[in-house]
Amino acid sequence: MGAALDLAMIPISRRKQIVGVAVVVACSYAISWVCTPGPGTGPTESFGQTFDKPAAPVVIQPHEPAASHSSPKPLQANRYEPI
Repeated sequence: MGAALDLAMIPISRRKQIVGVAVVVACSYAISWVCTPGPGTGPTESFGQTFDKPAAPVVIQPHEPAASHSSPKPLQANRYEPI
């Protein structure tokens, strides 16, 4: 059975390998180019109809944090403290 496998394996030259890779790359590029959707099928590039009216800016006044939410302890343990 080992002799049958040796006869079935035919070595391919380096030149044929390079040509094969180049053909696969060229075919892949051609297929991707053919399958690419045309213009007008992608996302909207103009938002003129959607956002045509300018809105006034909204100003939010800063407020003091609530005392109940403040914590005197850090949220993480000291990195140098042993576990």
